Amino acid sequence: MTNSVYPELEALQGRISGLSHLKQNVIMTYAICGGLEGSVERTAAALASLMGVPAPHLSRARRELEADGWLEHTHSQGQVKFFRLGEVATGREVVVPLRSRPTA
Repeated sequence: MTNSVYPELEALQGRISGLSHLKQNVIMTYAICGGLEGSVERTAAALASLMGVPAPHLSRARRELEADGWLEHTHSQGQVKFFRLGEVATGREVVVPLRSRPTA
């Protein structure tokens, strides 16, 4: 029996196995950059550059993942939206959902 150093990431990997490779990449990038609970405060362009994909592809995949509960919108700064892993990705029910911060 092997003891995993990152059991949460291995469980996440199992949950996302049915998604497209791009969507798996997006989810794992959010898991690495923000952990299972933290918001990732990077723009879509920065994340796309990190992943080596065009920003429009990442944005489209992210919208679809948000609609399916894999990602959760945490807040916005101007036109830029920030996300964290959603309930489907973490396998945890959110007891107190985040409220978006009002923008000025």
